[in-house]
Amino acid sequence: MKRLEYKYLISADKIDALREELQYFTYKDKYLQNQQRDYTVRSIYFDTYHLRFYHEKIQGLLLRKKLRIRGYNSGNINSQVILEIKRKWENYIWKNRAPILLKDVNAFLNSGNFDLILSNTDGFSNAKRDAGYFLHHVLRNNLLPTALIVYDREPLIGSYNSDLRITFDKNLRYKLFPKVEELFTDDPLRLVMKDYFILELKFYNGFPGWLQKIVYKYQLTRKALSKYTICLEAERHLNMAYRRNILAFI
Repeated sequence: MKRLEYKYLISADKIDALREELQYFTYKDKYLQNQQRDYTVRSIYFDTYHLRFYHEKIQGLLLRKKLRIRGYNSGNINSQVILEIKRKWENYIWKNRAPILLKDVNAFLNSGNFDLILSNTDGFSNAKRDAGYFLHHVLRNNLLPTALIVYDREPLIGSYNSDLRITFDKNLRYKLFPKVEELFTDDPLRLVMKDYFILELKFYNGFPGWLQKIVYKYQLTRKALSKYTICLEAERHLNMAYRRNILAFI
């Protein structure tokens, strides 16, 4: 089922006020532990030599995709991660996802051994099929790990509609040309947009009136934001750096 996703770029000095507004209509995500307010999202994005997916975003193509390896919080080579294709058509998104151990990612991409996919994990009923989609795109387009994107996510769920998900994505940071096994690294990462955060609203069945009022009150303007694109554009000499570093993968 396709989900709508709205994004807003907001000054960091408004975050406390928005938290206060939202507390009456939301509760904390169940995946938060104890007094934890947020968790860390880590993704290694794949792209072509000529940065096809980056340029498709810049050109405003209505139908786009992103391929990434995603992990959460801290971990190591033995941690479970997700092979993910995020597809987008206008404001609608849907995903193909497959779990695998980080230490097995390169072996899977090189050999196509589907026994490495953790197909018995709850919530991934089509794991091997989705892993096949991921492998197909990597091999067909000669995709390479282009950027490690890390941020801290503060998640909320709608009290009256559990399909509504609201997230504050903060402290966006990145590293270009990572190795797959560097998914859980913290150093060196470059911080971008330190004075802003990204508010994401995700829902299936309508935009509730109380949330519309909050958006209007704070004069929030919906934007076509991509953390991957933001981080690539933050790199001053992107094209030169890409061509210099890409030799390491050839």
